[in-house]
Amino acid sequence: MARLLVHIVLLATITLTLTGEARAQKPPAYRIGTVPWAGWSPLHVAEAEGFWRDEGVAVTVVSYDDPVIILEAIKAERIDFAMDMAGSLVGLYMDGVPAVILAETNWSHGGDKIIVKAGHDVSEYRGEPIGVFLKKPSCLYFLDKYLTTVGLRVADFRIVELEPDDLAAQFIAGRIPVILDYDPHAVRAVKEGDGRVLANSAMYEGCVPECLWGYRARVQRVPDEDLRRILRGWIRAVRWTKDPKNWPEYMRILNDRTFANFGPYTEVELRELLGAVKIHSVPQMYERNKSFGGMSEYLVSLRAFLDRNDMLKKDYTVVELLDNRLVMEVLEAELREARVIREDSE
Repeated sequence: MARLLVHIVLLATITLTLTGEARAQKPPAYRIGTVPWAGWSPLHVAEAEGFWRDEGVAVTVVSYDDPVIILEAIKAERIDFAMDMAGSLVGLYMDGVPAVILAETNWSHGGDKIIVKAGHDVSEYRGEPIGVFLKKPSCLYFLDKYLTTVGLRVADFRIVELEPDDLAAQFIAGRIPVILDYDPHAVRAVKEGDGRVLANSAMYEGCVPECLWGYRARVQRVPDEDLRRILRGWIRAVRWTKDPKNWPEYMRILNDRTFANFGPYTEVELRELLGAVKIHSVPQMYERNKSFGGMSEYLVSLRAFLDRNDMLKKDYTVVELLDNRLVMEVLEAELREARVIREDSE
């Protein structure tokens, strides 16, 4: 009996030890918010293909229908990080939200569209509403880029913010004559609302840069290595999406995850949606995220626009908004590895 009791105690001790080790080895878990947008589809690829799991972090991608809801979710800490337009984060900062950009990841490159009813022109609606999906510097900056080409200003119109799907619906119904919306909502507005595209984001290259971001206090609580792992998972996913042999699986991920509530889209439609964004390669990310690089230049240009139009509610500097330390470490390591591989192959 004594020997049996010893065995039971030993077994219990081993079980508790193994359970404790398993708990200790459980990967840190994070949640990233996004909306149905082709430019952020590498998130779904990284999740579906297990790239973050391979890096040692558990990342869940949470999809929302409206970018405004993402802002509410991250404030309530229902998510840890999110994707957004860099200009929107400037708007948050001016409103007192301690937002920090962690990495520029992509551009809208045609996927954001300014739309009017066919047979009409924006100048006809001076003094009337223009509907936007976010009344933030991101959208207003792009809108201003177009309006200045026709001798108009943002101040010449009443800017109304609506959820992107409702924005398309209001345009289709004829209640708002001019809108700025993004795909696939913009595509629907054109097709179902007899819309004419006046301008898209590709016409002003780099005017809508997009990024991974978080609340500064939350970011500071996350271990640096976990953030590196999240960034490496994104980079690996982007590289995967650019390999033609992965296209059939990529189409499935786009339909099942990125555009789950819209599709299924045909191959032609998916290629059109992807063609309206520019997802950065490693060298492009490096140029955009480096100090005094593309993102820095955008933030300076955006500040000038806001100041010129009396919208600079709170002044800012690039370093207050952009924390590029970790992304540059990851990108520099990626570029060093690529050089080694290239030299070995030569």
